[in-house]
Amino acid sequence: MKRIFQSEQQRDAELALLKCTPCPHCKHIGAMNRHGYLRGYDEQHFKHKAVRAVRVFCSNRGNAAGCGRTFSLWVATKVKRLFLDTKPLWQFLRLAVTTGNKFKAFASLESCMSHSAVYRIWKRFTQKQSVIRTKLAAIRPPPQRQADGPASNPLLATLEHLRAVADSAGQDDPIAAFQVLTQSFFL
Repeated sequence: MKRIFQSEQQRDAELALLKCTPCPHCKHIGAMNRHGYLRGYDEQHFKHKAVRAVRVFCSNRGNAAGCGRTFSLWVATKVKRLFLDTKPLWQFLRLAVTTGNKFKAFASLESCMSHSAVYRIWKRFTQKQSVIRTKLAAIRPPPQRQADGPASNPLLATLEHLRAVADSAGQDDPIAAFQVLTQSFFL
């Protein structure tokens, strides 16, 4: 069962078929129910919590033979445990890598996040390089490098590989395309 969807319509279509879908944990059919929402702050609703994902419960109550575990169904434009959506995150990473100035790149977003958030996001990105590159390589080989190009900057090479994967998938948002294709979160 997919857990990250390209759009809310695709996610809602999957939710409509919950009773016909096997649980990803116990494989039981017929015990899945909606179990509320994951709410959190995001860019569009930074003063009030907004719906970020939908929770699903495999019922083990009463006569149901489910496992009692829950999981979430996400839309690809949201990143788990991050205030920013995928497009501003891409813009920040691209500017930070090309200009070498994380603070100015983050300031260009005009986000209401604190200044220290820049460094936490950057740390998460640099620490997940091996995971991101391994998953990208499974989808598509990295683009050819030029002698004076991104070979000297592995972060730039990662972003170019992300862009190439998104282009081959016909997507305009590289991070959302990564999340849908790998069914895992970017950061």
